[in-house]
Amino acid sequence: MNTLSQKIDIDENMLFTSGQKISTKDEFKMKKIVVYDFDKTLTKDDTLLGFFRHSAKNESFYFIKLPLYLFCMVLAKIKFIDNTALKKIGVRLFLYGMSKEFLEQKARSYKDKIVFNDLYYDLEYKKDIQYFIISASFEEYIKPIFPDFVTVIGSKLDYERDIVRGLSFNCYKDVKKEALRKLGIEKIALLFTDSYSDLALATISDKTIVVNREKLIECDSVELFKRVVKNENFNI
Repeated sequence: MNTLSQKIDIDENMLFTSGQKISTKDEFKMKKIVVYDFDKTLTKDDTLLGFFRHSAKNESFYFIKLPLYLFCMVLAKIKFIDNTALKKIGVRLFLYGMSKEFLEQKARSYKDKIVFNDLYYDLEYKKDIQYFIISASFEEYIKPIFPDFVTVIGSKLDYERDIVRGLSFNCYKDVKKEALRKLGIEKIALLFTDSYSDLALATISDKTIVVNREKLIECDSVELFKRVVKNENFNI
């Protein structure tokens, strides 16, 4: 299924942040928009596998499921399966059947397991800026990390009667840009990312900061962004 054709479960007139504070389209237009990717932009490592392991390490057949998922990660790396398929497999192996309440507890406790980088610890919030965290990882564990006024858009789990049944939304590649457009945002002032997969966001950003571990590389054009990512041997 083409990720661009997925339903983006975001209201077009208002957005609920992690603390259920409401920001309208007009409020977004009044402020400068700054966007951060999450994994390896504000953290030292990818966090999705860690969340799967943190949530399911005491579940039945965990030590069979883990190598199976690692094998699927290799298949995704060689593009035999896509990112959405890999994420669906992860949800099925590790999270399927868990209650929403249990998962929320795991999401809150997972923050202490994440290794953040200097960029995260140096974050200083200004009143005239609207901050976004837009990530392919799950909103469930990213939202509790940030203040209420920071808007988090991430992948979403599908629940049936508060039980995990699958993946409802994969916030990856061009879908991130479409999510912003749903909120009436066509231009952003500054983007922080570690990945070429955020090229779509870079095309609407006045400036992009490429994060390579602790090194920050400023790019004032899309072409420069492409060159920097390729030269820095980033994951495409």
